Amino acid sequence: MASKKAADAIFPLNINVGIMGHVDSGKTSLVKALSTTLSTAALDKAPESKARGMTLDLGFSSFSVPLPDQLRAGVAGRFDEANLQFTLVDCPGHASLIRTIIGGSQIIDMMVLVMDVNKGIQTQTAECLVIGEITTSELIIVLNKVDVIPEAERDATVAKTTKRIRLQLASSKFANATIVTCAAAVGGEKRAAAALGTAPSLGLEGLVETLRRRARMPSRDVEGPFFFAIDHCFPIRGQGTVVTGTALRGACAVNDIVELPEVGLEKKVKSMQMFRKPVKKIVCGDRAGLCLSQLDAAAIERGIVAAPGSVPGINSALALVRKVRFFRGPCDTDRKFHVTLGHTTTLATAYFFGAAELAARPKPAEPPTAFDSSREYVFQEQLAASKRKKGADDDGGDGPGPGSDLNDEPLQWCLLKFETRVRCQLDALVIGSNLEADALADKCRIAFHGKLVERVDGDAFATKVKLYKLKRKEGLVAKLGDPCVDVTGARVVKDVVGKDLFKKETNMAAFVGMKLQAATGEMGRVASAFGKSGKFKVDFPGGTLVKPNGKLYLVFKKYVFSPSKAMHQDDDCRVPRDELEQARAPKKKTPAPDAPPSPGRKKKAADAPPSPPPAPPPLSNDRSGTVERHKGDPMAGTARYETIIAEGFFTAEEDQRVHAGTKVTAANGDVGSLVGPFGKAGKSKVAFADGTDAAVGSKLALVLGSS
Repeated sequence: MASKKAADAIFPLNINVGIMGHVDSGKTSLVKALSTTLSTAALDKAPESKARGMTLDLGFSSFSVPLPDQLRAGVAGRFDEANLQFTLVDCPGHASLIRTIIGGSQIIDMMVLVMDVNKGIQTQTAECLVIGEITTSELIIVLNKVDVIPEAERDATVAKTTKRIRLQLASSKFANATIVTCAAAVGGEKRAAAALGTAPSLGLEGLVETLRRRARMPSRDVEGPFFFAIDHCFPIRGQGTVVTGTALRGACAVNDIVELPEVGLEKKVKSMQMFRKPVKKIVCGDRAGLCLSQLDAAAIERGIVAAPGSVPGINSALALVRKVRFFRGPCDTDRKFHVTLGHTTTLATAYFFGAAELAARPKPAEPPTAFDSSREYVFQEQLAASKRKKGADDDGGDGPGPGSDLNDEPLQWCLLKFETRVRCQLDALVIGSNLEADALADKCRIAFHGKLVERVDGDAFATKVKLYKLKRKEGLVAKLGDPCVDVTGARVVKDVVGKDLFKKETNMAAFVGMKLQAATGEMGRVASAFGKSGKFKVDFPGGTLVKPNGKLYLVFKKYVFSPSKAMHQDDDCRVPRDELEQARAPKKKTPAPDAPPSPGRKKKAADAPPSPPPAPPPLSNDRSGTVERHKGDPMAGTARYETIIAEGFFTAEEDQRVHAGTKVTAANGDVGSLVGPFGKAGKSKVAFADGTDAAVGSKLALVLGSS
C-alpha cells in the first residue's frame, strides 16, 4: 500500500462485471485486452495458474469509459461525473472450480458470458447462465475467436451460432441479451505473444460501447453496517497486512475499527487503495484493498471484514428458495447440499417446506419479508418444482432453454442447518449445489437459489418451525352396534367395533379419545379396546352410516422437530371429502377380451356385436311383501305380536338400514314401521307399537319415503 496521504478526489462510479464462460473460451484474453489497470491475481499471474495455463482464482482488473448519459442523474454530486469504471471479475471456467465461480458471481452487477463462436453453449456455459439468472439481470454474450473463421464464412457461422443461442434462451430472462462478436487475441494468445509481444484484438470497440450502453445504476446499500468480502490477503513489510475485496454494504474510512468475525479480531484500518490510488473512504460496490495493522496474513484466506458486532455466527437459518429447473439430481428434504453464501461454501442439511402455503397467499408472486412462525407447515418430501410437460416447453437438456426463467419455479421455505458456523449478511444470496457430482458430466450441479431471511439461534428451530408430517392409518369395521333414531328421525348406528388398525400388543391407552373418520365421512372417537386381539370400540356421537368392512381412518400430525413422538390432531386431520367419494365410487369392471375363434372357423368381419342385456326395470317406491313369520311371544292376554319378519320388500343386495322407520301397512289395516334387515337374504324386521294379528302369508305394503 502506498504510504502517501489518501487523495480527496471523488472517484468514478464502479460497476462490477463478471467475466464467465466455459474453460478455454478466451475469458482471460478478453480481460487482458480490455484492462488498463491490473489488481489482485489479474491475468493468471499466480505461479500455479501460469504453470497450468488456466485461471484458478478470481482475477481483478479495471478500465474506465466516459460516463454514459443514462447514469448522469444518479452520480451527480456523489461520484466523478466524467468517467465510469468497470471492474472486471475474471472467473475460472473449469468445472472443478465451481465454488470459486459461484463466489465471484455474488459480487457482480453485470455479466459478460464468453463463448467460443465455433462451439456455442457448452457444459460450463450453461452452468454460468444459471448463475447469471440467479445473480444479475444484465447479460452480454461475447462470441469470441471469430478470427479463426475464414472471412468468407464468418457471417454465416456467426448467424448460425447466434440463432442456436437465441433458441436456447428463447423464454429465459436473457432472451433479448445483446450478442457481440470479437477476437480478444487475434491468432491466439500464445502465437500472437510470441510474434509481437502483445496480442492484437478485433471488435472490442463494439463490446465497450455495449457495456456503456447497457450500464445501469446499481442498487447500493450505503447506509447499512459495513460488510466487505475478502478474496485475497497478503502482507506488506513495514506496513501491515492487506486484504483485498469488494464492499457489499455500508461504508468504511481510514482509522475505522473493523472486525474479522471468523478469527474474532478487531483491527484498525491504517490505509486503503482503489486500483493503486489511495482513498480515505470506500462505499458499497467499491473494489479496494484495506491495510490492517498487526494481522497475521496466514490466518486469512477468504473471509469478511465488517463493522464490529454486525455479523453474528449462524448455525441455522431460514431462506426463501426456488429450485433450479435444470438440476436433475435428488432434491430430497433432510439431505446435505453445498451451500454458498458470499465466498463461503459449506455443507448444510436442507429442509424444504411451505410451497403450498406460500402459493395459497392472496399475492403469491410477492415474497414475504419475514417468516410466520405462528402457523404450521406441511412437510415436503422434496424441493417443489413447477409442473411442466416434457417436450412442450423443455428441450430435455440441462441448460437454459424455452420456458427456463428460474423465477417461474415455486417459492418455498428452506431451513438450513450448517455443519460449521458461518458468517454472512442476514439477507445474503443463497446458492445450493451438489458439488460431489461428476464435474465433467453434462449435468447442472446447482440445485436451488434464494435469500436468507432469518437467523435461527441454536436449536430454536424446534419451536420456531412447526413442520409436521400428516400420518394416516386405516382399519376396517368389524361389527356394527344396534341402530337408533337420530334427531332427524333417521335410524343410525352410534358405535362400531373396528379391527386391523392396531396390533394386539399395542397400548390402546395412547389412542383412547383420538378422532377416527368413517368412510362415509362421520367423525368418531376411540372409546376403548375391544378384547385382546387389537380390536377397538369407536363412538360416533352423531351416528354413522358406515357398513361392515367399511374403512376407518386415523389421521394425525407428527411434528418433525419435536423431541417427543406425540401424535396431535386438529381440524386438518381428516380425509378430504373428494377422496372419500372417489373411494366409495363403484369400480368399473374391465370387460374380458373376446375369446379366440375356434380352430378352422374364421371370424366374419360383418358379425354384429352381441346385444347388451336388457336393463333391469327401475325399482318402485311402492313395495309389497308378505308376513314370513311372527317373532317372539304374543302380547299379554292377546293374539297380537309386536314384531314380525317380512319378506319380499328388498333384495339381498339392497341396504335396508337407510329406510329404517318407513311405514308398513298390513292387509288387516295394522300399521307398523321398518326396523331393518333380518339376516342376509333380504328379509326385514317390522315393529308394530300396538301389535298385529296379521296372519302368516298375508300381504304387507311399504312405501319408501313414508314414515
